[in-house]
Amino acid sequence: MHHDPTPHLSFAPHLRPFYPGDLRGYSTTLDALVYPGELSVQHSHPRMNLEACRLVGGGIAVSFDSTPMQVRHAAGQSGHDGAGEVLAMIAVDGQGTIEQAGRRLPFRKGDIVFRTTRLPSTCALDESGRLVQLRLPAGRFFGIYADLRDHFEPSLAQADSTLAESARQQLDRLFAVQAQPHPALAYFSEQSFVSLLAAIYCEAVAGAPQAGDAGAAKRHERDRWQRLASYVEANLCDPELSVEAIARELCISKRLVHRLFATQQTQYGAYLRERRLERAAEELANERLAQLSVTEIAFRNGFNDPSHFSRAFRDRFGTTPGGYRAARPLA
Repeated sequence: MHHDPTPHLSFAPHLRPFYPGDLRGYSTTLDALVYPGELSVQHSHPRMNLEACRLVGGGIAVSFDSTPMQVRHAAGQSGHDGAGEVLAMIAVDGQGTIEQAGRRLPFRKGDIVFRTTRLPSTCALDESGRLVQLRLPAGRFFGIYADLRDHFEPSLAQADSTLAESARQQLDRLFAVQAQPHPALAYFSEQSFVSLLAAIYCEAVAGAPQAGDAGAAKRHERDRWQRLASYVEANLCDPELSVEAIARELCISKRLVHRLFATQQTQYGAYLRERRLERAAEELANERLAQLSVTEIAFRNGFNDPSHFSRAFRDRFGTTPGGYRAARPLA
């Protein structure tokens, strides 16, 4: 069981430099607020601003601004029910890495990382930043879905997922509610936030292949690419098609969209341009579309500027759209 280091936790800011003589005090406090570990600093002039509050429905929230540091939790801590507790960490600023159960999860600003106190782990902050970590009883986090608790997987939700963006927007409001005199308001506000974090965890786990299964990882990536390519193909006519729109529609991050294009040795803009031009060429040679003008063909394929379409087409095929149509027998 954890022991709260202070009887009344609050988020009153307290920023001061700390030196090796202070390290033991900060380490002891983090042991109590998160779970026991070995704190080491990675900066010649380290400093830390540590704040915390107790959650009405159970658990603790910890916020700390810090210069580069690392906390190594060499042993897990199961708690009274043996299930451990869920640690949901939001990288408000900075970047680093969390490792647990053989998984290495590099995080950047805005990412959300999930791990458990039941297993050893390491958290490293590579540059000065701010991390907010919620330590939540597994029963509260997973609710009626005990099977998720029993098969917990360390995971990361990327910053530009829709749910992660919603969580960051709620973060500051959540802690402001702690000062409210009515406990029900604080409870229901934080419970909605906890439920949102649980949904983010489920989405992150559903999108990640099992560790060590290289074949599954390749199939998973191939399936993702096929889904993405199909969506792009179906929306080539939309001049407003963007990485943001694709990520939102497919419920993946913008970073993942770019990475999937990279697996095909291309980039989003180049791929979209090529597919639009190829389909325009097919339509120019299609007898059933002979009644359509070049401008209409351009609009049908996401080009809202006929002059730009003609230049791009000539660069790609060495002739104008009209010349291309005239030189080929209609199919």
